[in-house]
Amino acid sequence: MKRYKKILFIPLIASLLLSFESCNKDLLNREPLDIISSDAVFKDENLSLKYLSNLYDFMPVGFGLYMSEGNMVLSGLGITDILDGSTDLLRSPASWNENNSVMIPGIIAATYNPLDVWGRTYRGIRTANNLIDGLSKSPLKEEFKSRVTAEARFVRAFLYFDLVRRYGDVPLITELQNFDDLEALYVKRISKAEVYDFIDQELSTIADILPAKAQLATAQSGRATKEAAWALNGRVLLFAERYEKSALFSAKVIEGKAYSLESDYNKLFQSYGGNNEVIFEVMFNGTNKGHAFDNLFLPPSIDNGWGSQTLPTQEMVDSYEMLNGRLITDQQSGYDAQNPYINRDKRFYASIVYNGSTLKGKVINTGYLQPDDGLNLNERTITGYYIRKFIDETLPFSELKFGGSRTSWKELRLGEVLLNFAEAQNHVTGPNQAIYDAINKVRELHGGLPPLSNNLSQSDMLTRIMQERKVELAFEGHRFWDLRRWKIAEQTLNNKYFHGMKITEENGQKKYEVFELKNVPKQVFLPKHYLMPIPLTEINKNKNLVQNPSY
Repeated sequence: MKRYKKILFIPLIASLLLSFESCNKDLLNREPLDIISSDAVFKDENLSLKYLSNLYDFMPVGFGLYMSEGNMVLSGLGITDILDGSTDLLRSPASWNENNSVMIPGIIAATYNPLDVWGRTYRGIRTANNLIDGLSKSPLKEEFKSRVTAEARFVRAFLYFDLVRRYGDVPLITELQNFDDLEALYVKRISKAEVYDFIDQELSTIADILPAKAQLATAQSGRATKEAAWALNGRVLLFAERYEKSALFSAKVIEGKAYSLESDYNKLFQSYGGNNEVIFEVMFNGTNKGHAFDNLFLPPSIDNGWGSQTLPTQEMVDSYEMLNGRLITDQQSGYDAQNPYINRDKRFYASIVYNGSTLKGKVINTGYLQPDDGLNLNERTITGYYIRKFIDETLPFSELKFGGSRTSWKELRLGEVLLNFAEAQNHVTGPNQAIYDAINKVRELHGGLPPLSNNLSQSDMLTRIMQERKVELAFEGHRFWDLRRWKIAEQTLNNKYFHGMKITEENGQKKYEVFELKNVPKQVFLPKHYLMPIPLTEINKNKNLVQNPSY
């Protein structure tokens, strides 16, 4: 069959190289190259690695937009907001924010969906297929080709997972398409079960080819490893509800002991690579490739901080247990509604900026934003909170600009893997010691909390795992998907306003009052929203595509 010969635009690829130092440090100083044919690229290791670097750039990044060589890149997990911004965890005051204007009121459509990734993701898949095909006929060393091909298959597997969790059934394209055969381009959707079969098979196979974490130099952070393939497969199979196999792959990561939980939860999210909890991350350097989280999410009283882009809800804050392990709704917890921020789960202090907390050396005062409220505060938040998690407190004020942030996006980490294992194994066996060990490690080291009661039923354990995922993985995008795969998004989100904390002061005494956030849209979540619509432009291009129900 005649293959499409792709022309590679090397200057674009080279511009991304600084985020992928593993290729070769000498390449960082190379001058931009002219357009080079695919034949030449796959005869040169350095150019093949540049092409691989370009492929890695299709991995989603939860920070939203980022900059690469002066160009704006859509990361696949939001545009002007982060993914959890349309869950019960966060709310934004901005009317132009896509969550407020589209996602929360439930008006996503085939003509506009701010979280649509269909076209971008299939471009990434085509890039992966081109790399795999080119290397299969390349004269380069087999060891080199084998590893790079396995990495391309890792990215392709992730991209298919991202498609199937958004759209359900999708077309599966695993070889280069013949552009001379137009009929063959009209690929039909196959069942999501078949797509999960493919992803599982790919990740299982390449895990035997990819290097282990112990073989990966720190400078190669951002490249796939054996453990990353296992961790991703554990997550994928959890979504597929293949619980026994999901638990098996997560257990491989845990039992391999190549990774350990970071004792400082705040430090974990300020790292730039090489943290021993992080299994796979997307790298930034703040110059050639940088994101804007610090610039967009710092309180406005801190130099150059835009502030108030997305803010934690009271529902999120109330989810953090007291240090004695009891929820604040428990009468024996010791919670004081007029002194609400003492003796809480350690992750609360690392994740939330609350009234009176210190951020970048400054005490932050929060207030409820309303006309003529008389509070005269420099800080403004509609919920009474800001996000601390992901904020780089070491970033100099001089570098606090759009595209100046360099903290990596942690796509896979041990904290999640432990919770993935606990959930999957609980479905298989009900609570056992391995499950308690997994969830208690996270609770104790990250949260400073006591172990769970050892007499939980299977249903009770699932409830505790759901709670633990909400706080451990807050703002990392997992809540968005968890509500959907658990099929509880309607009861959690639909027809709901969420809440904030109004803080006032009278005669030197602070008063804390929970209030309903009616200045942002009421949430709508209907049964059709468990899947996203296929873009109308794609339906019009491919006569064999069938739209998801109710769109």
